[in-house]
Amino acid sequence: MTQICKERKCVVIEMKLVSVIVLAYKSAETIVQTLDSIKNQTYQRIELLITDDCSPDNTVAVAQAWLADNQGTLVNMQLVTAQKNTGIPGNINRALAQASGDYVKLIAADDYMTRDAISEYVQFCEKNPKAIPIAKVHLFADAKEGETVDFTPIERYCSRCYEFAKETDYKKQYRMLLKQNHIVAPSGSFYPMAIIRKLGGYDETYRWFEDYPMNLKVMKAGYRCGLINRELIYYRISGGSVTASQQLRLKRAEMQLFFRERMYDMMRAGMGWEAVKQSRYWAKIALKRGGAQ
Repeated sequence: MTQICKERKCVVIEMKLVSVIVLAYKSAETIVQTLDSIKNQTYQRIELLITDDCSPDNTVAVAQAWLADNQGTLVNMQLVTAQKNTGIPGNINRALAQASGDYVKLIAADDYMTRDAISEYVQFCEKNPKAIPIAKVHLFADAKEGETVDFTPIERYCSRCYEFAKETDYKKQYRMLLKQNHIVAPSGSFYPMAIIRKLGGYDETYRWFEDYPMNLKVMKAGYRCGLINRELIYYRISGGSVTASQQLRLKRAEMQLFFRERMYDMMRAGMGWEAVKQSRYWAKIALKRGGAQ
């Protein structure tokens, strides 16, 4: 609780509870750094939910050991496991079912936060109740011997993300997001819990494609995005990570499926020509795929 005093009158304000959901899959080597960064937050009302998507390594054992060593350091801590791998949206939804926070922050188990990240996110949301915060990310390489990491594609993506977040015209920003995904997942993924509940959680139609559908639904519900002009998340890029180019390969079929859903929203937003152009693009992709078989 925080006590605010003015002219000899004091008001006690209870800090909002933030549910931090750590998305784990084959994360045994990196998850402790992620969890330590959450434990060490300056913000005091955090509940931690580690959700593991049936990792074949010892991620669960590492998480269990960390929880045993750090009991009582946060408001609530628990581990959510799965009997089979369901993909990212299903993994998130299992944790959401156990979460009780006023806000929710998602973070991958190979990234980590600055000490004041949650405090900055909450302050932004309290000042801007109809806006979703997007913070800057700090890219870092975690390459094994002999591997090289090309930051160029993701740096360009981040730059587009920050410019998108600076846009103050809601309708223009919504149309920008309809056209293509401008949000780097680690930079955002902080929402009021109420809107996530209202929207029914994450769409499990997709396995690799959780952030773009959710962000569009949130904006469609009347929220805009805004920039926190500070690096709050350390975003790991390595030879073993699912980098931007690998994501495109893994998500291509799901992106095509999601375009069909997005196309109708484009038409309603007066973006018919953009819908036609993207339809042609996906038709070419489908023809190439058919020719390669």
